[in-house]
Amino acid sequence: MLRITAGGVSILGRPDDLQERVEGLFVAPGGFEGWDDGGGPSRRESIDRPGQHGEFDTDVYQGARVFSIDGHALAWSASELAHLRSVVMGLCADGKRVKVTVEHQAQTLWVMARRAGSPTFRDSGIRHGMHRARFVIQFVAADPRKYGEVREFPAGAEAIQYGNFPATPRLLIGAGSGGYTVTGPAGRTVVVSTAPAAAHYIDFATGGLFTTAGVRQVGAISTYRPWDIPVGIPGVTATISTARSLVQRVTDTYT
Repeated sequence: MLRITAGGVSILGRPDDLQERVEGLFVAPGGFEGWDDGGGPSRRESIDRPGQHGEFDTDVYQGARVFSIDGHALAWSASELAHLRSVVMGLCADGKRVKVTVEHQAQTLWVMARRAGSPTFRDSGIRHGMHRARFVIQFVAADPRKYGEVREFPAGAEAIQYGNFPATPRLLIGAGSGGYTVTGPAGRTVVVSTAPAAAHYIDFATGGLFTTAGVRQVGAISTYRPWDIPVGIPGVTATISTARSLVQRVTDTYT
């Protein structure tokens, strides 16, 4: 069964067969678009080769993920339908990012997204005693990747993930004294010259060393050569040069 949750609001793929009084927000057939499209349109810098055929080979990146929900609002009274209208129109209306979670086919994935454009909510009359309306709401996720289960791997263990897109790990460092070096795949290293005595983490997604409260420690890292966790096996092993503990936290990542 499909269930989309955003900002505390749930939208189901179909009514629950066990409910005696079906009401709420539901996705219309074929009304959930953009989620399974592999991210936004690819983009790259196009640079012609002077006096030669073709272009220079440059990196290709995914654009933002834009997805929409076209659905039905079902209620047993006009006041209940009015409430559903308020829910739809107020969803993410303040422009802030929310976590949008999609449960489907025994899998739960999520993105951080904002509402795009203006939602619509159109009354479609009463049928079989039920008040009905049609709504459309669109979201945009600046980071097009979808995220799933979080896994943790201690130093020396192969970190793996079960998505279909390279994952960016977070290094969880235990309490200790002095600086240290974390060594990853292919000799890639992160050298920390000034480290807090308390536990902290190195975030490869945003770049930098942070306290457990999320405060960035400026100037702590002297060498920074991060790595990704590829799809499948073999995984990626990391070690630390001191007695501090090290854990690679990896989130299954999808496109």
